[in-house]
Amino acid sequence: MLWSFADNFATHGLTFLVGIVLARLLEPVEFGLIGMIMIFIAVSTSVIDSGFSQALIRKQDCTETDYSTVFFFNFLAGLVLFALLFLAAPGIAFFFDQPRLIHLVRVLAVVLIIDSLTIIQRTTLTKRIDFKLQTKISVVASLASGVIAIIMAYRGFGVWSLVARQVSQRMFASLLLWDIYRRHPRLSMTSTLCLTTLYLAIVYWNMVAPLVAYLVYG
Repeated sequence: MLWSFADNFATHGLTFLVGIVLARLLEPVEFGLIGMIMIFIAVSTSVIDSGFSQALIRKQDCTETDYSTVFFFNFLAGLVLFALLFLAAPGIAFFFDQPRLIHLVRVLAVVLIIDSLTIIQRTTLTKRIDFKLQTKISVVASLASGVIAIIMAYRGFGVWSLVARQVSQRMFASLLLWDIYRRHPRLSMTSTLCLTTLYLAIVYWNMVAPLVAYLVYG
């Protein structure tokens, strides 16, 4: 619990400090553009996880097949939602009347794929109550991405410095997780989880498709 608290405190503390520096270098409208996109990123992230990580944490006798199934589901879901946001970018820009959102959405949506590759590692560490390692990774990723964002903002990259911060933070965390905890997924899936995955895919497609159609075609 102490390391979990330290993780939240350090991460939010670094985010706050970096945010203060960036606020001096960037315009408020640039933060607003990222805020618009993060709404879609947050919803998509929750769809990618779909509660499978919590199911693995609570299950006592998880097999490699279970981990592999969830990994491939997360990865495929990340690819699908990335593609949906990529196609919906013009509609999102039109809805908010911000043409710049087209390219911003398409680049920032990459974090969905990056996050989908590390859910199993994070789940395993949480199950082992190894919050100390998670804290170290979060701090390093937050610090490195913050430095990159500040340098880019200082050199006049504007809103793209905020995009780089989000993408680089996920990328650094992903690289560290895969380097420290190397779990190689296997191409095997249990029938139960396959059916669950298919069911969730149908449900989420029925939820997401109408929204995407509206954003793309108006």
